[in-house]
Amino acid sequence: MACRLDRRRDRFKNSLSEEGLSGALLTDPANIRYLCGFSGEGILAVGEAVVLVTDPRYGEQAEEEAQGCRVVVTRERLLDGLKEALKDGFWGERVGLEASLPYGTYLLLREVFPDVEWTKASCLEALRSVKDEGEIALIREVARIGDRIFGQLLSLLRPGVTEREVAAELVYRLHVEGEGPSFGPIVAFGPNSSKPHAVPSDRKLVEGEPVLVDFGILRQGYASDMTRTFWFGEPEEEFVRVHSVILDAQNAALEATRSGMDVVELDGVARKVIEDAGYGENFGHGLGHGVGLKVHEPPRISPKGEGKIEEGMVFTFEPGIYLPGRWGVRTEDMVVLGREGPEVLTSSPKFVRI
Repeated sequence: MACRLDRRRDRFKNSLSEEGLSGALLTDPANIRYLCGFSGEGILAVGEAVVLVTDPRYGEQAEEEAQGCRVVVTRERLLDGLKEALKDGFWGERVGLEASLPYGTYLLLREVFPDVEWTKASCLEALRSVKDEGEIALIREVARIGDRIFGQLLSLLRPGVTEREVAAELVYRLHVEGEGPSFGPIVAFGPNSSKPHAVPSDRKLVEGEPVLVDFGILRQGYASDMTRTFWFGEPEEEFVRVHSVILDAQNAALEATRSGMDVVELDGVARKVIEDAGYGENFGHGLGHGVGLKVHEPPRISPKGEGKIEEGMVFTFEPGIYLPGRWGVRTEDMVVLGREGPEVLTSSPKFVRI
């Protein structure tokens, strides 16, 4: 693990140099964990050396987890503690910041470090989007755990159970099997399944309606993400047809995926299948997204996405068709692009009915 972290920091420093930056300040927990292994809250300063600043709540944890950096525990504001810990000239003049940094924090930075020119550093997201062998192994593991939990989940579905009850049991199992959910799970019955981001409610399951379940699990910080939709009882004819269109769209994207492919082009492959079936207006989101230390990260595979698919990337394919007031169908799998082509990591069955 230490060697992998060393390589990541070296690549990051080289990328900063290529952007004309002399260092970076990071506050996003995923970026901090990626570079030094620390999973708590703090800030990471990257210059000639690497300094992690945190508060006493995480002091012991930082000493145990953080690798390849100096740990500073402060009772002051983190930025004040950082200023006290850094030597003059640690960064140089131009220092990179994450695009997600809150504006209030940016104003504090200008106050605490008035001589530094702060600018956006975009290279770390690109580095994180291509996974190393250790990361892919962890994501394989969480995908397998998710498949196992999905199998257990089916036994909970019976007439009268509520979306909220199923979601609560699901969250419990995600904590037992891993580090909890990677996002708030979606459990949607009947017409609620037409809402792509439905929130579990007190709606009870009745025979003769669809069930949509979308969830993920965390393990050592890495996330999974999977969606399945099926009919509870005898399905409507149109549901069977739409379900088949979704699988055709997903398979078309898998067959087309190649290294160097533009994300917009890849999205278009699946989108055309859905449009040709007459449901183009009912697919209102992108085909997929990257998965790693965050459940949503680059690449963004959508009509508005930017960049290309590269070997080593892990991402989802999740085409969906939503008929407002009736039901929706989404099937989502995680995919890794390897040397021999794309490989599906999630293996739960994609049945039409239970």
